[in-house]
Amino acid sequence: MATDLDPFRADTRAWLEANCPAEMRAPIRSEDDYCWGGRGWTFQSNARRRWLEAMAERGWTVPHWPKDYGGGGLSPAEARVVKEELGRMGARPPLTSFGISMLGPALLKFGSEEQKKRFLPEIARGEIRWCQGYSEPGAGSDLAGLQTKWEEAFDEDWGDHWLVNGQKVWTSYADKADWIFCLVRTSNESKHKGISFLLFDMASPGVSTKPILLISGNSPFCETFFD
Repeated sequence: MATDLDPFRADTRAWLEANCPAEMRAPIRSEDDYCWGGRGWTFQSNARRRWLEAMAERGWTVPHWPKDYGGGGLSPAEARVVKEELGRMGARPPLTSFGISMLGPALLKFGSEEQKKRFLPEIARGEIRWCQGYSEPGAGSDLAGLQTKWEEAFDEDWGDHWLVNGQKVWTSYADKADWIFCLVRTSNESKHKGISFLLFDMASPGVSTKPILLISGNSPFCETFFD
């Protein structure tokens, strides 16, 4: 039965057939088959680069995000058609990203306009890779137990700045991430209300990571230290 989405579906199918490389129409078999992006990312082939660039240019790495922030500006129904057509042809995701699945939705709902324009287009294009700084050695699912501390500081070299001290654990891919979205304690008056959401560069002075090896000999997990 014909629907109002049929013309859009036909155009979507034609564009994907013309722009998705044959190499990208194969099942994901290992971690190496994902594209995480970021400033240190190395593409394993030109096909993988072309696939990401084509989808990002069209805004279809995040088809449901507004165009002003690097998305496709599609309606929920249209975005679902894109997902269905990608599945029909067996196409791999052009980009896998905590920025897309976790940080982006939070910024879209709660971020300032400046934050949205600063970070969302880079996420959509795969230019910045994020990790999550939530769990701590003494605060896993109980986030009210966070001890990593934030405070305002000043010195002659940095001027006014934020100073963070503490540790996170089980930080997936922290050793490969460019930036972190991190929960830090800004007040001790209330365990549940004295927590802030902070974004900062993993290349900042005082940030370091240490891999957590599992019995298999490898893992995506890290300890992350803020000194």
